[in-house]
Amino acid sequence: MLNATLSKFGYPESLIKTYDYWHVLLRPGQVTLGSLVLVCKEDVFQYSDISDEAAKEQKQVVADIERVLKKRFNFSKINYLMLMMVDPIVHFHVIPRYEHPVSFCEKQFEDKHWPKPPVLGDVLELDDVYINELRSTLKADFALINDDAIEVGKKYRRMYTSGCFDIFHQGHLNILKKTKALCDYLIVGVSTDELIEKSKGRPPLIPFEERISILESNRFVDEVIPQIDKNKQKVVDEYNIDAISVGSDWKGKYPSVTCDMVYFDYTPNVSSTVLKRKL
Repeated sequence: MLNATLSKFGYPESLIKTYDYWHVLLRPGQVTLGSLVLVCKEDVFQYSDISDEAAKEQKQVVADIERVLKKRFNFSKINYLMLMMVDPIVHFHVIPRYEHPVSFCEKQFEDKHWPKPPVLGDVLELDDVYINELRSTLKADFALINDDAIEVGKKYRRMYTSGCFDIFHQGHLNILKKTKALCDYLIVGVSTDELIEKSKGRPPLIPFEERISILESNRFVDEVIPQIDKNKQKVVDEYNIDAISVGSDWKGKYPSVTCDMVYFDYTPNVSSTVLKRKL
């Protein structure tokens, strides 16, 4: 029997790709171009109740989604919204976000609420021709994903690294470059002004807004998020992180996390502290 959540989102007509434990559906109401719904096949009503196998496969599915949407529409970031008060089966609304208009079938589509949170009830006006073409296009993209040579050879799908980045220097760049060489999708956490002041007893030289802007413009970085505390496991869980990269001086000191750790040697004679002393 078809569950109410799948039925609400147009299954099976809306199906883009099915996995062992998840369905990827084209969201009937396109909040932004390429909006999807990720629905768990298991009959569970709490995310904590999904099987270990489903949780493991979810990382693969999320990586596939981001690879397809990045290549097709070059999103700025993705919002994963878990709203189960009305539709109880475990599912996520996958909303790609766009800083700039995106083209599809010779038409421009804007993310009207960027950079604010998406409004799920405010959808794009798309007739059936565009919906059908969008569904067919994404189905084809997912079918070819294993043949996408751009991503072949990467050890990890999603990695995370973080720091203050107060005075961005060559050492920072080297860490980002080495990390991106190992993964398809690199997320960088930038410490907020409040966290730096709490940790180091002084405010940063460069305000948070400027530091995060510098990282967002870096070609090795796919997504930048605020680092508001030192809870790394929370980031691993929320963003499906496969590995974290840090400097080699953190060996044996880094908080325990349920993902791989990658340690890089620091660039000799380069650090924000040294640069500040020279200023």
